[in-house]
Amino acid sequence: MSPPGRPKGESRSAQREGRPVGPPGRPKGESRSEPREGSPMNDAAEIGAPPLAQAMWIAAVASARLREGMPLERGLALAHERISAQIGGRRMHPRAAAAAKDIAFTAARHRALTDALIARLATRPPSEPVAALLGVALAQLATARHAAYAVVDQAVQAAKQDGATEGAAGFINAVLRNALRQFDALVDEAERDDAVRHNLPSWWLQRLQRDYPQHWQAIAELQREPPPLVLRVNLLRTTRAAYLERLAQAQLDATAVGTAGVWLHQACPVERIPGFTAGEVTVQDAGAQLAAEWLDLADGMAVLDACAAPGGKTAHLAALAAIDLTAVDIDAERAQRIDQNLARLGKHAGATVRVLVTDVLRAAREGRLPPDHYDRILLDAPCTASGIVRRHPDIPWLRRPEDVAQLPTQQARLLDALWPLLAPAGRLLFAVCSVFSEEGSQQIQRFVARTPGARLIPLPVRGGSGRLAEPTVQLVPAETDAGTAEGWPGVHDGFFYALLEKQS
Repeated sequence: MSPPGRPKGESRSAQREGRPVGPPGRPKGESRSEPREGSPMNDAAEIGAPPLAQAMWIAAVASARLREGMPLERGLALAHERISAQIGGRRMHPRAAAAAKDIAFTAARHRALTDALIARLATRPPSEPVAALLGVALAQLATARHAAYAVVDQAVQAAKQDGATEGAAGFINAVLRNALRQFDALVDEAERDDAVRHNLPSWWLQRLQRDYPQHWQAIAELQREPPPLVLRVNLLRTTRAAYLERLAQAQLDATAVGTAGVWLHQACPVERIPGFTAGEVTVQDAGAQLAAEWLDLADGMAVLDACAAPGGKTAHLAALAAIDLTAVDIDAERAQRIDQNLARLGKHAGATVRVLVTDVLRAAREGRLPPDHYDRILLDAPCTASGIVRRHPDIPWLRRPEDVAQLPTQQARLLDALWPLLAPAGRLLFAVCSVFSEEGSQQIQRFVARTPGARLIPLPVRGGSGRLAEPTVQLVPAETDAGTAEGWPGVHDGFFYALLEKQS
């Protein structure tokens, strides 16, 4: 597998020398700087791609926040707001936010490499804002999406616009030009380190190697790639066959995955996905789609969806049977997305849905969630999210080794608090989007050992043989067209599942 952003068999230098330069809508060889007073670039409503310097500036500010522990999505929103206010909203290109997100995510996917290059090239350790802007620019050089000279020029222009970096504009220029003179050799040297080559903190890589001694490299390589775009077809509004035909008519290449999933091979904004606004489809990883199916719902059941936001699984549950569904999440802002998803997709199959914004642990202890009541419980527990790094490349840089101890403790508390809410013969599906054994198999082994009456129910396995799995299922990130008779997808993120039944 070639490094992300580089065609197979093509060297970095070959791409850079090809000068594929710049965004569409600009003559080759013409660079853009950040719009200034008196510049024709002041009007952001112009036709074409956003100025590279503007997008890099936003991305660098967000990347600096990431270094302080803020998730990229939040950092990008704050950076866009701050910079728009600073330069005036009219001068902010309408597509700057989207371009900045792409640049920031690219930088996160090359964080280990760019940190190594900065350490090698900088004569002194740069400040966090300067390091972030250098990281953004070096990642653009590594992927060769723009001509090298344009990246350097626009990085310097971006530096001059921000008080935190303007004094280092010359330093940034010198470091980037020095990097260009020896880029391939520097990258080859840095990538002798497995952690740099796979873009992971050393402690994270060591856990992967311990849990997956035969497959850690494949997992790490795949998680450096952008994620696949997988949809769940709302089968109460259309059939998957009809939807695939609709995509074919729109000349969109797609593959069926799982029982209701569609892998859209060309990513695009959700508003441009056919049928999305009308609620015919929703974006949901094929591995995540297994959760609702495995709960084996029937009309009249009382169902609890704990830790429910943003609501993809909630909507899926509501579409499968006429259930009495309670969805709980502690985050009010994220809980709003549950209502939004339900409104777009519809509360199908006669289900009634109640959304509670509260701490599910407290609600259980205070009796607001009644004991011995729920026929089914879905616990999609907080975790390291080590299985969804493709979608959130900032995750390895936000986590710390101690999180892999603290989060399993939180998961155990949730399991212990929710178990009494389950009715006799009821079932609880435990799910985490993690590939770490502490949050998966080890967690469930400990729970069953300390909980009388907790019995594991085997789940279907891949392979079309009709066999039953061992009591738990660990999915690792995968991307292939192959499917199975049981409906397991061949493309999915990393998930752990365990289905527990309460013996009376």
